[in-house]
Amino acid sequence: MKPDRARAKWFKFVLGLLFLVAVVAVLFGGLYGDLDAAQVRAWLQASGIWGPLLFLLAFAILQPIGLSAHAFIIAAGLVWPPALALPLSWAGATLAGCTAFAFARFVGREWVQDRLPERLQGYDEALATKGFRTVLVLRLTFFTFGPMQLMLGVSKVRLGPYVLGTALGLFPLLAAETLIGASLVDWLLAGS
Repeated sequence: MKPDRARAKWFKFVLGLLFLVAVVAVLFGGLYGDLDAAQVRAWLQASGIWGPLLFLLAFAILQPIGLSAHAFIIAAGLVWPPALALPLSWAGATLAGCTAFAFARFVGREWVQDRLPERLQGYDEALATKGFRTVLVLRLTFFTFGPMQLMLGVSKVRLGPYVLGTALGLFPLLAAETLIGASLVDWLLAGS
């Protein structure tokens, strides 16, 4: 094995390990347990352009490592009016999907493609030729399901069809959840 190839494999292994540590830290470390919703909401509303940018960054990084997209979507509806919450949630969910896709493509694609069973190679080829349609259907069905995003990252689907299928496939549920989710949470909390 060439030294450059060995170094690249080592780097991918370390990156994958850091990803695993990040997932464990978010899920079990209580990183977000001490947040006060009212303080976060006030800060985001008062921070001008930085609030939406921080929201997008957090969505793009934290959703792929295990934080639910629904938490971000409903939070956006609670913080901003629907005319701003919907495009922010849509952009955040699309960015999160691209983050997971890029990570899986960089870290695991070569390894998976070298070991892909023959019975699955036909499906992988279909993703290369019918990527947009497949990604659209998968997004409409599974929304932001993490393993699906990683599976698409190691497949032969191209980036363009992936992004377009993701953006269009996420929109219907995002719109419904943004418009209904915050109102439902407000209604539920009004009784307490």
